[in-house]
Amino acid sequence: MSIIIAILQAILQAIAYIIPISESGHSAIYHDFAGKADGSIAVITGVVHIGIALGILLALYKTFLKMGREFFTSGSDIIKKQFSYQNASKARQFMLMTLLAFAPMLLWLIPMGKHGFLLDVLRRTGYNDTLLDEGIFIAITGALLFFAAQQIAAGKNRTFVTFAAAGVAAVFMLVLVPVSGLSVIGGVFAILVLFGVSTNLSYKYAMVVSVPTLIGMGIFDLTAATYKASVVQIIVALLFSIAVTFICVRVLKWVIKKQYLKFIALYDLGVGAIVAVIGIVQLIVR
Repeated sequence: MSIIIAILQAILQAIAYIIPISESGHSAIYHDFAGKADGSIAVITGVVHIGIALGILLALYKTFLKMGREFFTSGSDIIKKQFSYQNASKARQFMLMTLLAFAPMLLWLIPMGKHGFLLDVLRRTGYNDTLLDEGIFIAITGALLFFAAQQIAAGKNRTFVTFAAAGVAAVFMLVLVPVSGLSVIGGVFAILVLFGVSTNLSYKYAMVVSVPTLIGMGIFDLTAATYKASVVQIIVALLFSIAVTFICVRVLKWVIKKQYLKFIALYDLGVGAIVAVIGIVQLIVR
């Protein structure tokens, strides 16, 4: 893999993940047309996932510093038996709601017989010799974003992150992370918005839960990688993914503020429809 390709992969992965057009879906499309839809993973993919996580951390460092402080003080209060959710600050409640997002992920370890675990079954949506499901899931992402854009335009999003909203988002995370064609940031953001959570909190929540998710994905990719990379390629990909992510995090916030999210939704709907049609043709031909 050349340095130029490593740079392009870092840029495109970062854009497709942060701007919710589904990184996994576009990756599956590329690999399908390139004849590489066999589930093989490159080291650069894992490096870029970690780079995206670092880019989000840098872009929202004040939020993460506040959450880190609340995390450790919460632990101290629990030990001292002084912990109370009802009397906790909004920052602490927000932190606790983000932790809730990861609880259902234990269900990924449900055994599915010869198919492995539930996580393995869900991940195979990207390597099944057809783009039909990718098209459907990209379109679903677009539909969620479209309805969220409508909700934002109505000006009804004023509530804090509730247990119901965080719980539904947590359940959806089970499929948002591994299923090819869905977007973690787009899906989580849209779900919270549709529950009436304020736009700013929905945006921050989606970004925050993405960081540990991306780090986990990156570690998995690095351990399972079959395509290696040089030290220079790794460093370049890491730096570019951090920089592009930093910019994209700010761009997405601006897009949401200006109520341009509907254009991203229309892109997802259009691409999803085209890819689904291609998938149908693939099934007929094969």
